[in-house]
Amino acid sequence: MSEQVAQQMDHQVVQQVEQSESKQTVKQKVFGFISGSLGPLIPVFAGSATIKALLAILQMLHWISPQSGTYLILAAAGNAVFYFMPILLGITGSMAIGASPFVGGVIGAALLEPNFTGLLQHGSMSSFLGIPVVLENYSSTIFPIFIAVPLYAVFEKFLKKVIYKDVQLFLVPMLSLMVIVPLTALVVGPFGTYAGDLVSTIVQFLFSKSGLLAGGVLGAAWSFLTIIGLHMALVPIALFDISHGGDPIIATASAGVFAQIGLALGMLIRSKDKTVKSLAGASLIPGILSGETRPILYGLFLPYRRTFWIVAVAGAVGGAIAGAAGVKMTALAFPSFLAIPLFAPMLPYIIGMMAAFLGGIVLTLLFGYEKKAVKPTA
Repeated sequence: MSEQVAQQMDHQVVQQVEQSESKQTVKQKVFGFISGSLGPLIPVFAGSATIKALLAILQMLHWISPQSGTYLILAAAGNAVFYFMPILLGITGSMAIGASPFVGGVIGAALLEPNFTGLLQHGSMSSFLGIPVVLENYSSTIFPIFIAVPLYAVFEKFLKKVIYKDVQLFLVPMLSLMVIVPLTALVVGPFGTYAGDLVSTIVQFLFSKSGLLAGGVLGAAWSFLTIIGLHMALVPIALFDISHGGDPIIATASAGVFAQIGLALGMLIRSKDKTVKSLAGASLIPGILSGETRPILYGLFLPYRRTFWIVAVAGAVGGAIAGAAGVKMTALAFPSFLAIPLFAPMLPYIIGMMAAFLGGIVLTLLFGYEKKAVKPTA
């Protein structure tokens, strides 16, 4: 009897170990896909961030006009990698999981193609084969393509199994595009709209109960909301609040931005990797001067999992301080060091943002960001 019990216990232990290994494998694949998608773009992030930093400095010194042709051409060079993110991630993401990178890139390009984007001129709804399609602007987004590429990879493997080899050359890409592009528009559009509405409702509810609680939650969540594009759902509310005396949403969410800047500075100080140091250094100036932190988010934050809790904790502390003090934004601007005068009362805002900024630095220096990004898995 005791032997049977021991065997059963051993069997349960083996099952638990197998389940744990399976979960770890899935986790590694997810972060491997993210790392493999963003990793090849890091040098371009660094270069683009440097251009944006240079433009910010030139504009601050009044050496260049933001309406001039020179500025706009250089701005196009600095913004292109972010605007066309769905195309670039379609290519690198497909490479990371063994699918055709060119078809993946075309899937991303379809979301930015004028026929598709032109639908927004006629309203926020359209249809595909009679099925309602909620329209969105997918420029500068990463969430849609992160859904589309794995779906495409699975679908491509299926097609190669069932389609005769002599016609795979044109039939596999054709069917992939015909299925995945509409599916992305049908699935991601509603998700973005309804999730955005839900986020807006939750944020407004939290502020009605407690500024400290709402500020802490928003400061912690802002970086994640920005990555998937849901932060834009809060902008209309912020504009309405500003027109009626001031907005507490951006005032507390700013802590997430300052935590990201602190993270970048911490990684610059701590890292011995030349690529990481280069990107961190290039990302700091546009973040400090203009609140442009996408190079930090895509190049430093997403590829290293340990940064998630660092930015969340630092942002939560700073947001809670600003929320508890009732800080509000008086005019719409990207949160940055130069935008500090737009928040009132200013002193508690500065205290909250410095807490987030220093928290990002100190936590990164104490605990590290992660020695090595997860290797891509095929």
